[in-house]
Amino acid sequence: MMLPDLATTKLVLSRSALALLATTLPLFAQGAWIDAKGTPQPDTESMRSAGDFGVQIVLTADEAQFRRAWNSQKTPPKLSTTNNARVGDTVSAMLVFHGCTPARTGNCDVTAEFEVDEPNGKKVAAGSGPLWSSKPMPPGMLQLGLASLAIGFDKYDAPGDYKVTAKVKDKVSGHAISVTARLNLSR
Repeated sequence: MMLPDLATTKLVLSRSALALLATTLPLFAQGAWIDAKGTPQPDTESMRSAGDFGVQIVLTADEAQFRRAWNSQKTPPKLSTTNNARVGDTVSAMLVFHGCTPARTGNCDVTAEFEVDEPNGKKVAAGSGPLWSSKPMPPGMLQLGLASLAIGFDKYDAPGDYKVTAKVKDKVSGHAISVTARLNLSR
């Protein structure tokens, strides 16, 4: 297993895997998660909130395309997510959040720590890094975090159900949220 270079915001883990439960991203957030029609959404394993701070974990087979779609002018963006992978694939865990608290400098300080649970029950620490250290988005807007976790699957990875957990902390407000995504790996 290769440990990530934490000097970058992209975290990489080989020979382990991820997971997803996220179906679609809510488009706007205030306090708790709400959908595009303004209907409050309950917390789930992959989408949680604490006060005004909320985090969702999403898995994608193409991180570059996901970021391009996120940064496009389309509203809502067409985001490609997955909860299945095959040996030879790479899957990335992306974190979307809202409501970080700025420090006196005006910038937020949000970090993420990743862990992967393999089908055999083994837990693998997958690295940590800064998720966001800039100004917060305006109220009601979501932000795609800078940190991500990319996992490549090879012939040594056991098929089965994998789980990736991101422990996200807003260091200014003290809010901490743990979100989990599930993934099935097949040969």
